[in-house]
Amino acid sequence: MGITDVQYPGIDLVSTYTEKLEIGYRWYDAHDVEPLYPFGHGLSYTEFYYTGLWINGRDVNFIVENVHYEFAGKEVVQIYVGFPEEAGEPPKQLKQFKKISLDKGGKIHLTFTLTDRDLSIWDVETHAWKLVEGDF
Repeated sequence: MGITDVQYPGIDLVSTYTEKLEIGYRWYDAHDVEPLYPFGHGLSYTEFYYTGLWINGRDVNFIVENVHYEFAGKEVVQIYVGFPEEAGEPPKQLKQFKKISLDKGGKIHLTFTLTDRDLSIWDVETHAWKLVEGDF
């Protein structure tokens, strides 16, 4: 699916955002489309493995390891959240990220704590963020 004339440049100087919340990676996820190259592909000379995932309440814990034994490297660690289906949100949304540096063979334990805002959606009636209840 490409950009339509209604979206850009618009008709009579009016653009309509028919994709709604499904922009960028959200569109790929919602339509089960595998991108040709993943985000950040080819930007490193090393590899990172993620292991030991455990969740305690809103704390997301895991270990990131630079498994290459020749090169140090940098990684942007990303936390995505999938909302309950009744929220009407895209399948997953990027909520937090952190850039880390690891020496060759190095590893780090990380904890991300999800906030109320991370688990909220915009309520068009109250014009405020509303915490979503349910299983994420």
